[in-house]
Amino acid sequence: MSSVEIDKFINLSEMFINLENQNYCIIKLPDIFPDYNIGSDLDIFCYDIHKIAQIILSNLQKFIKQDLEIKTIDNGSQIYIDVIRSNSIHFRFDLYGALPFYKNINIKSSFFSSIIEGSELINMGGSRVKVPCGIDEAVLRYIEYHEWYAERPDKIKHIKYLENKITSDNLDVEKLHYYTLLPKVRDSEKSLRNKGVTFIFDMRDTAKKILQSIRSSGLKFTFFKIIEKIKK
Repeated sequence: MSSVEIDKFINLSEMFINLENQNYCIIKLPDIFPDYNIGSDLDIFCYDIHKIAQIILSNLQKFIKQDLEIKTIDNGSQIYIDVIRSNSIHFRFDLYGALPFYKNINIKSSFFSSIIEGSELINMGGSRVKVPCGIDEAVLRYIEYHEWYAERPDKIKHIKYLENKITSDNLDVEKLHYYTLLPKVRDSEKSLRNKGVTFIFDMRDTAKKILQSIRSSGLKFTFFKIIEKIKK
């Protein structure tokens, strides 16, 4: 047995056998599952985070050695279960009882239950685990891309995944539009002002002047009604 195998002492396959009858869904299941990288985590959506946490904690006890400890952080709708080794996180279970907060895109809260209810039980590396269905996986990847693309250029991988998936599986992307909504322009502007950004001109006033000019000239554009809605 190599030193790497010795270091990775958590048996995730055995862990999830005990969770098979629970309502949960692993988000962004790693390709190497049930193996894992030291310092990595699993994001898990579940209705009852305290019940899931209890099952995980009871099963972790058999894998814990003397130089390891378990720490939990309960934030109400989210629980971290950290396996600590040498003052560093060896592995983390990140349990969500609601959707995470996204600042760049608005998601309907009901999408959370839709993911869990629509989850699929799959075989992965000899393990049976619940993951999002095809369309939910696509929506989650879009959200991930939209939320982080400005800070993490590597997130473009999610768009490439979507391009291939939608074409190959004929996914119905209507669900993306149903559960998501881009932040309103005024909300974004307010956020920027709160951060100290000073606008040289007011975009809404400028839009009004453009509209007045269009009206006075007698011109009509097919996008005129769209501009009117933005102005309101």
